[in-house]
Amino acid sequence: MAALPREEGDTDAGPEERGMGGAGGGSAVSNKLLAETIAPFRGLRLFFYAAFASGAFVGGLITLSGVFAASNGLRPDIVDLDAEYVNLAIDFGAVTAFGVLAKFDLDGAADAEVEEKVRRKGELKKLARDMREREAKMRDLNVSVRVSMDGETRVAPLSVVQENARQHVILVVGPGRAIRDALRGAQLNKANFAMTNILVVPYETGVDVVDRMTRPDGKGGFGADTRPSYETQPYVAEPVGDGWEDFANAEMNAAVEQAGEGVRDEGIALVDANDGRVLQRSVGKVPWRQMVDELEEAVTGEKKKETSVPFLEFLE
Repeated sequence: MAALPREEGDTDAGPEERGMGGAGGGSAVSNKLLAETIAPFRGLRLFFYAAFASGAFVGGLITLSGVFAASNGLRPDIVDLDAEYVNLAIDFGAVTAFGVLAKFDLDGAADAEVEEKVRRKGELKKLARDMREREAKMRDLNVSVRVSMDGETRVAPLSVVQENARQHVILVVGPGRAIRDALRGAQLNKANFAMTNILVVPYETGVDVVDRMTRPDGKGGFGADTRPSYETQPYVAEPVGDGWEDFANAEMNAAVEQAGEGVRDEGIALVDANDGRVLQRSVGKVPWRQMVDELEEAVTGEKKKETSVPFLEFLE
């Protein structure tokens, strides 16, 4: 599964925007810093170009005045005009050469690259800001979770699930095939890692609100659940209520903008720790064992230990 790029720790307003003479001054400073990273020591090179060109120019003027004086008989000594002409060519040739080098350094691709980097940086900052806004809204979305062995469920916001039960959330968004593959993968791999404190929330795209509300709940005769077993695991929660469609569409559109239209078929996964931090956004097949281990290590700093799957009794 490929991770989507993200600027970790990026703030809404950087130092250049907050305290460097306003937006215009901050942009100029930022551009200069970027230019220096793209073309290091350019200022030093320009200084040497100017110094050497100035020296050659002054030497050329002195030589030219000597040639002029010798040509008009104003010098008593014998002057080798051929040698002086060579010196003049060298001096003014050096001035021209250093001028051309300076022009190449100033007008090269570096400026265009600076503009592209500034543009890309602005896009990434907006992307990161939009991500944080969506992450805040995600905590208010409701899920239906299983709270007992007989299949009883309760509805609660994700913020309650995370704060009260310390549940991490892995949201999988994609078409039906991607959702089924993800849930099957979770079920097949549960023997290799414990799903303790992990809540998987699958959201299927391409399903309208009416179909989603009228979808069978899997209850068959004698109260038996006829849904596939991978959909009825204790760690699988169902997204319910308003807001999920807008949130899922916004996440998918952001992923498509970064990774292309193929993301709509592959699906995306979002790993939200119980402290509210979104640790990862990924595209494609979900590597469950790796994802869960990294999630636990990022939050606790320790390897995840094998334990049984608890029910969410905190909602009772």
